[in-house]
Amino acid sequence: MKKKRTIIFLCIILLLAAAFCLTAFRVRGSVSVKGEGSTQSPDPVFFSQKDPFWAGDLLGDSSFTMETSGCLTACLAAELHMQDISIPEINAMDPGTLNSFFSGKQVYDREGNIQWDPLSSALNVSLERINGISAMRKTDLTALLSEGIYPIVRVRVKGLGNFHYVLLVKCQDGQFWCMDPLHAEEELVPLSAFGNRIYAIRYLYRP
Repeated sequence: MKKKRTIIFLCIILLLAAAFCLTAFRVRGSVSVKGEGSTQSPDPVFFSQKDPFWAGDLLGDSSFTMETSGCLTACLAAELHMQDISIPEINAMDPGTLNSFFSGKQVYDREGNIQWDPLSSALNVSLERINGISAMRKTDLTALLSEGIYPIVRVRVKGLGNFHYVLLVKCQDGQFWCMDPLHAEEELVPLSAFGNRIYAIRYLYRP
């Protein structure tokens, strides 16, 4: 009986150690962020990557669809809309039309990933790509929101799941709130739903 308890105890220790290592691996390369103060922002724009109007549309020549992999395109459509950046070739700024525009301009690679230099050229905007822990810590997300610039941040679903993109739209009482293309309802989601951890920052603007 004593030997059995020892084995069970060792198994529990091993499981806890494995869980700790997995968590450490999943959050590697991320920073924990917390807003300061509050910002005012216009009414947020909500776009779902699962909207039936464009859910089945392919991302360029890839086999991936808006429903499965279109979170970044949905965030970009909302960001352009909220920052009042118009594109002459696009009549209605929504994820479906933006995806078609990107596909025609070869913005996606063969895996459906957005290529940032072609995107910047196609939209005629300035683009900031912030990677790395040091650079992300130096980026004042609250200040960007105060300037009317809405950053897109890479997160993990439920804090430890697959990578995902959401659009930050405001800071209130020290909490960032975002438009999540996977969220079923038209309501903002706190960044705390993703553990307040980000893995990259993207934002665009027109000087």
